[in-house]
Amino acid sequence: MRAFTLFLVLCFAWNGHAQAPSANFTISDPDNILCEGDCIFVVNNSSGDDLTYLWTFQNGTPSTYIGQNPGPVCFNTASTAGPFAISLSATNAQGAVSTSTQFVTVLPMPTVTSTLSDTLAGVYVVISDTTIDMFQEAYLYAEGAPMGGNLSWYPSGVVADSIPGCSACVAGDSLTVTPFYTTYYVVQYGLNGCYAYDTVLVNVNFANQVQVVLPNSFSPNGDGENDYFKVLTNVDADGNFTNGFVEGGALAEIDLRIFNRFGQQVFRTTDVNEGWDGTLKGKEMNPATYTYILNFRTIDGRSGSRKGNVTLFR
Repeated sequence: MRAFTLFLVLCFAWNGHAQAPSANFTISDPDNILCEGDCIFVVNNSSGDDLTYLWTFQNGTPSTYIGQNPGPVCFNTASTAGPFAISLSATNAQGAVSTSTQFVTVLPMPTVTSTLSDTLAGVYVVISDTTIDMFQEAYLYAEGAPMGGNLSWYPSGVVADSIPGCSACVAGDSLTVTPFYTTYYVVQYGLNGCYAYDTVLVNVNFANQVQVVLPNSFSPNGDGENDYFKVLTNVDADGNFTNGFVEGGALAEIDLRIFNRFGQQVFRTTDVNEGWDGTLKGKEMNPATYTYILNFRTIDGRSGSRKGNVTLFR
């Protein structure tokens, strides 16, 4: 009898000492609002002794998990009939169970389509692709669905246009672009914090149209005309296409070296916008013919070189 009484006392003491489970967890997305296809992480913050865990994820992948932390959970279906439930059940060794549930809303992903277009008799028509010369324009168009979102084009710097009489294009946008070289343009359409993307390619006849030249003479006399010996291209540095030859526009890198008739290097630069002012260590060089060597890389990645003579006049 004493042994039985002692057994009961020990059992009550052990049960009283064991901490009851308390299920609790946090979700990596702070507002519990996701976009279709998003994945989240859940962190188990439960308390108690000797706990085992069962997770359930409504419309999630995986749908269930046994263990402390399940890793990424993905939701590939939008919430059409209400939020999806995430539940955690924590059970201790005595069979006591605690359950915690949170809900996530999964928003449908918007869609966006982008096309190249052209104008025929004043009407925009879609074309499959386009190749333009370096100074020509291309017309891009994109439309997102459902309506009510915002369109953005990348790279930046393109000009937004409207399409007269296009009542079906409320969610769309047309742009005129003048790329220097073959360029991918990315359009982003955002709605309720969810974003869709599409790309369009504009091919440019660049390689056979860029001109990289150096003048055969210069006169550094301070009159503001032809005072520097510079590398010139037919692409404007500021991209407005209003000038003819300007410094640097088509160049990503240069290495320009100039030598006198004795082979002494009198000038060197790797700055596409820098030219020689006809001096060496601050001293004016005598009028003469000098030799130059130029190595360069254009903005589309092609490499080239030039070698020749330039005459300095005073």
